[in-house]
Amino acid sequence: MTDALRHRGPDDEGFFEAPGVGLGMRRLSIVDVECSQQPISNEDDTVHVVFNGEIYNYVELREQLERRGHIFRTKGDTETLVHLYEEHGVEMLQLLRGMFAFAIWDAREQLLLLARDRLGKKPLNYVADDSGLYFCSEIGPLLEERLADWEIDPAALAAYLQFGYVSAPQSIVRQITKLPAAHYLLWQRGQVTVQRYWSYTQRPKLQCSYDDAVAQVREKLDESIRLRLRSDVPLGLLLSGGLDSNAILARLVRGLGQKVQTFTIGFAEEAYDESKIAAASARHFGVEQHLLQGSTDLLQLLPDVVRHYGEPSADKSILPTMLVCELTRQHVKVALSGDGGDEAFAGYPKHRLKAWQQHLSRFYPAGTREQWTFRAMTRGPKFLSKLLPEMPSLFSGEFFSGAIYARITTPAFRTQAGEFLRQHVAEFWRGNLEPLERILQWDNTDPLPYDLLTKLDIASMSRSLEVRSPFLDHELVQLCARLPNEWKVKGGRGKIMLRDIVAPDLPPEVLDAPKRGFSVPLAQWWRGAARQQVRDGLLPLHPRLQPFLNERAVGELLDEHQSGRANQAQRLWNLWVLNEWARTFLRE
Repeated sequence: MTDALRHRGPDDEGFFEAPGVGLGMRRLSIVDVECSQQPISNEDDTVHVVFNGEIYNYVELREQLERRGHIFRTKGDTETLVHLYEEHGVEMLQLLRGMFAFAIWDAREQLLLLARDRLGKKPLNYVADDSGLYFCSEIGPLLEERLADWEIDPAALAAYLQFGYVSAPQSIVRQITKLPAAHYLLWQRGQVTVQRYWSYTQRPKLQCSYDDAVAQVREKLDESIRLRLRSDVPLGLLLSGGLDSNAILARLVRGLGQKVQTFTIGFAEEAYDESKIAAASARHFGVEQHLLQGSTDLLQLLPDVVRHYGEPSADKSILPTMLVCELTRQHVKVALSGDGGDEAFAGYPKHRLKAWQQHLSRFYPAGTREQWTFRAMTRGPKFLSKLLPEMPSLFSGEFFSGAIYARITTPAFRTQAGEFLRQHVAEFWRGNLEPLERILQWDNTDPLPYDLLTKLDIASMSRSLEVRSPFLDHELVQLCARLPNEWKVKGGRGKIMLRDIVAPDLPPEVLDAPKRGFSVPLAQWWRGAARQQVRDGLLPLHPRLQPFLNERAVGELLDEHQSGRANQAQRLWNLWVLNEWARTFLRE
């Protein structure tokens, strides 16, 4: 499995073996490059760790541990974990500030601890059966081990069709489980326990003036960036035309006096191109910019995307993200990004609720809301989403919801997946939250870790690049969560506070630019240069998908799009990725 993960760590490999346990890792050397080879153990070799990610506050933690008498053999962050475990056991997780997935073997207790960071920046997947526990950073190496005759999980497939991704703890196959964000797993003598150790919360709201809050957020953002500059190798910045990555650049240059190289991807199609805005920002701040032009050649990355994900994901921005990471890796090993800014400061169009929408949902009983939402997801009609402004946060009309879900799926599959979707809807509506709070709660705990951050991890690590996201510092996230709603969204504008923090430093091209998202022009490609390519990718459907999907309906969607009768671009991408995944990993 470590051979299959070579891309995540091309610099080194390491192994620990003892009766009943084997740990393996691949290393991308960032901190303490010459030393810190893993696995790393404590002083008496009874505690061993393998670790993916970065502990940003390791310097401060190390000082505390040394005062407690612990002896360090390296200067990196990994060794901090074994000594923290000796001191605190699983409570060590409360002290960590970083992105991480790690495994600690306690030989004295014959216990394995697996843990994942609070916001889900680093993935961790496992198979637990009668023969033991197998775990890995990616799903693909587990699938390739043929530990079982893999079966598609109907609930996970329904999630993929409805939402474009599969949330933890499920994976697309029944036998593989994802450890959720902010959770740890204990394995001892064949018994598995999974426990949450942190929760995103929006209460109590800050009780201070707006100006005081701006100062607090600015200080915490600068601290987050400063911690993420800890590296023994050069850093870069993934720069788009959007506010978030440009805000990071502004605070780097004007707030901290740092300069970095920036990396951008552009497109000939103007509606998708942000390179001109990014170039203007790079000139404004006097930093070096590297630009790469994207085209239909991006579609050649699809087999690579599927292999690294190990399960289908319909986030089409994986293609330009992977390409910009490849460009970046030619120059640096570590890059900062603006990911998480929309979730922290309410930057999506769905966050800009009108005054009457802020009160609408509370007029309907919880059972009615759940019933309407389930009906809109599985049968339609779409007007129900107008009555519940939170609904577009749970599922998007560009995927398979409503009448088109019934059209593309088989009756037997809808029956199999129905209970899962009902439970998913009930979870979404759980608790007494205002509409914007509910949307932000869901955005930060479901699509952020299991769609956006999975994409970022897969795209970057497939190119041996580490990406650090200052907006995803859990202390900053928690501070922003407690900001009053009107400090985030007001007068039809989002990210009010972030704009106020960086407005004096940013050029008008960035501040006034409309939000585009990071995407590719699939609709044009499917009707033009990639016309035959998408048809070959979709048809025939893999035999293992046919019990769930209507192949004739797939062909009809393709014909509708290519004839110009409808725009089915995103849905065709969903199905192409799914079919490519089945062809890659499943036996016929």
